[in-house]
Amino acid sequence: MELRQLRYFAAVAEHRHFTRAAAELHVAQPALSQQIRRLEQELGLELLRRTSRSVDVTEAGAAVLRRARRALAETDAIAADLDALRGLRTGRVLVGAIQSLGPFDLPGLLAAFAARHPGIDLLLREETTQEILALLAADELDLAIAAIDPPPPREFATQPVYEEDLVLAVRPGHPLAKRARLALADLPDEPFILFRAGSGLRVTTERALTAAGLTPRARLESTELSRVRALVARGLGVAIMPRSETAPPGPRVAAIALGPPALRRRVGLVWRRERRHPPAADAFLRFAREQIRAAHGAER
Repeated sequence: MELRQLRYFAAVAEHRHFTRAAAELHVAQPALSQQIRRLEQELGLELLRRTSRSVDVTEAGAAVLRRARRALAETDAIAADLDALRGLRTGRVLVGAIQSLGPFDLPGLLAAFAARHPGIDLLLREETTQEILALLAADELDLAIAAIDPPPPREFATQPVYEEDLVLAVRPGHPLAKRARLALADLPDEPFILFRAGSGLRVTTERALTAAGLTPRARLESTELSRVRALVARGLGVAIMPRSETAPPGPRVAAIALGPPALRRRVGLVWRRERRHPPAADAFLRFAREQIRAAHGAER
């Protein structure tokens, strides 16, 4: 088994396409296919299921892929470590983030780091918290800003970034629009507009409603909180949202505080404890933690 074969296999598995993988690797497609066939022959198992229209990863291929990604990451880290000895001039950092970050200025953090290390590439990927944790576990992200309530599994380390109230958003003319506060148990029996499954906000919402003995009637789901707000403003349902997402500018909605107890969400920096980060990612993690600690100190 050669590292080259693992790299070829990982590229095809990611693209689900031999031609695109060959183009990324700058090799001829027949050579790519030949190396992957040799890998399958050596392992005695089919790793990729090929059809006329697609390439799918088999169960055995998925198991090999998890190990291959970590082996390749460690191999790439050797070159990165040598670069570090010459000074942190190049590298790449893979950052994950949930779609709504409320008061946290992620673009500002990225810009500050880029100004200090202009040769390092920063790649940002927006996903739900559930998807982010899966990507971190597979070492496809170096670190992320995601929901940390409920706390992620023990394989992940976290550092709190901020907490924010969740409120009930209703259209301005709704009968509850003038209420200042509403207990969860008194929420109206109306259609809910929910953020997509797998998000920390969805988990927090459903957990709180279940504890209050309520089962929300989901009318619509969206991948974007701005769209949830627009749907609420049009009277298509009510939604539980971060307070910052209900403030102007944007479609007008009424924000009603929830509780007691108050409903809040916690967002934090997340990374895999056992991950041996390349120098660029390690530098960004240390920089982000320092900036977050400094911001919390300024707030006090």
